[in-house]
Order: sequence, then structure tokens, then C-alpha cells
Amino acid sequence: MEPVIRKRRVEDSSELAHCIATVWNTTYQGIVDDSFLSGLLKSEGQNAERLKNNISEQPYYFVLTLNDKIIGWVYLTLTSDFDESAAEIQALYVLSEYQGRGYGKLLYQYAVDLILKKGISRLVIGCLAGNPSNTFYEHLNGKLVGHRMFRDTYPENIYLFTLQ
Repeated sequence: MEPVIRKRRVEDSSELAHCIATVWNTTYQGIVDDSFLSGLLKSEGQNAERLKNNISEQPYYFVLTLNDKIIGWVYLTLTSDFDESAAEIQALYVLSEYQGRGYGKLLYQYAVDLILKKGISRLVIGCLAGNPSNTFYEHLNGKLVGHRMFRDTYPENIYLFTLQ
């Protein structure tokens, strides 16, 4: 079956909360405090409720499914605190067992196409320092333009993309 990218739905909330906790625990082991990561696993139910409640405030949140199972997601905003003329991908993740198969690039391109349709030609993506995905964004021609702190604790690299 072919992968499908679609808008996130309320009924995705529990599965998505589990995916978020899972991918954070595999991606950020040794980068983010263990207590934070284990807290994500323990609070999946609360996070699912938060996802349900925030759905109308997050209109550009899409999931990638394969055989009706969420395997990745991208969440973007049409504005960025880092660069007011740019959109920003707030989250782009693929479950570890599906990485390296082009799904991340598929989600990235889906977001880029949507951003360009909105008349925006600049994109910002933040990626925690130490995350192997930094090389993914560099490979996509992201230019490292700065740094900021995620949750006032974790250094994040900021990449800028000029879209065409």
C-alpha cells in the first residue's frame, strides 16, 4: 500500500501521542533528560487530550500513514518567531523503523508545497543539537543561521531554507 499524507484528525490523538512519546524516546536518548522522556511515556493519555483540544489551533498538522498506521507527521505554522517572513516546521518526525526510506523527505516536500501555495518562500526548521536529523536538514540545503534554546534548556540549531 502507498503512504498517505492527510490532515490530522481528532481520532488520531491517542495513536499520535504514543508515536510522539516513542520517537522522542528513541531520537533524544542521551540528548534530553531521561525524566523528560519517561514523562512523555507516562503522560500519553494527557498528551492525547491536549492534541484533541488543540486541533482547531493547529490547522497545518499532517500525518503520514502506511496501511492506516501513523508512521510520521509534520506540523507547521505560517509564521516563525525566528524570522517573521518565514513559515516554520515545528515538528517533522518519522518512526525509527521507517527512517531511511524517503518518508521524511516526502513530509518535508508536502510542507514545502503547502507553504509555497500560501505565497511564502522562506522556511525555518529548528533541530536539537545532537539530533542526527541535523544532517538531514543540511542535505536538504538548509543553511544553519542561528541557535536558540528549546524549553530554555536544550540548544537547538536553526536552519533557513529558501524555497522555489
